[in-house]
Amino acid sequence: MFLGRAKYNLLRYKKRENPDLTFFDWQIRDYRSLDTKELFSGLKSLGVDLDEEAIHAFADAEKRPEEIDFQLTSDKKEEAYLYLFELWRRLCPDRKSISIFCDQLDAFIDSYDQGIENQNENILIELFDILDESVDEGLKPKAVYKQLTPYLAHDLDSFFYNYICDQVDRDNEVGASEILENIYEYVEGNLWFEFLRIRLLRGALSEDATAMMARFLEKLKAKPDIELSFELLYYMIETGHKELFISTYKTVLKEIETEDHFMEMLEIIFSYYSLNDLEREESLIRELIQERKNIPHRQKISFQDKEILSQFI
Repeated sequence: MFLGRAKYNLLRYKKRENPDLTFFDWQIRDYRSLDTKELFSGLKSLGVDLDEEAIHAFADAEKRPEEIDFQLTSDKKEEAYLYLFELWRRLCPDRKSISIFCDQLDAFIDSYDQGIENQNENILIELFDILDESVDEGLKPKAVYKQLTPYLAHDLDSFFYNYICDQVDRDNEVGASEILENIYEYVEGNLWFEFLRIRLLRGALSEDATAMMARFLEKLKAKPDIELSFELLYYMIETGHKELFISTYKTVLKEIETEDHFMEMLEIIFSYYSLNDLEREESLIRELIQERKNIPHRQKISFQDKEILSQFI
């Protein structure tokens, strides 16, 4: 279930990705691009005659945009809400509701996903403050986080994982560690974030990193995640954990099911050979990738396919 503007943000993102999708214009309109006069005119066209003073009065009464009922039919009520929401966000910045904050966070994440650089990252500090204040008031971290996510069109876990990985790739490990520590108690138990902790321990005492890796592998074995297993294999190649890579590769080999998984394993093997300067073996993998490129990615693989992969490592 989506709350606030989240559903309509999601519709706009989907329409951008796939222009053939059909929605009502009001559902995917970019209300942020409208000037204030256009927003008030939009409300008036729906039979809602408001001015700036009335909106401030609602805010002074400690109402939220979601609580204003204009006694309209269902579709008109939703459209009026979207106009009001943007007016409220623009005219009452000091009366920010959770839905308005999450709309701004969605806009930040969307810009990040679109590759827009030099964004103001203060919204992340504000997010951590909101989460921490709620915990200080006696709520459980995971419960606080769960209450927030329906107001977002984006998957917050995926955003933070990718964002932290980007910081690591840019050699900003201090910044990555700070963000991970800020979010960790809210996503504790998520193996992707445990994997990030391992990545950031590369410079730590080897016994600490080894112990953490052993615990992580046990958890991953108990709760398999094939995509995470692929990430782990690439990490082991990158960090030179040869013996651990080989044993983990054999474990993951038992879990793969589709041609898509098969091709990913070939890419992993290729990376392993490439890093170890095994040019002849690299050439064999290239040939096999070329031979199988027309097989549907969702097609189930056979026992014989797994046997092929087992021969390479």
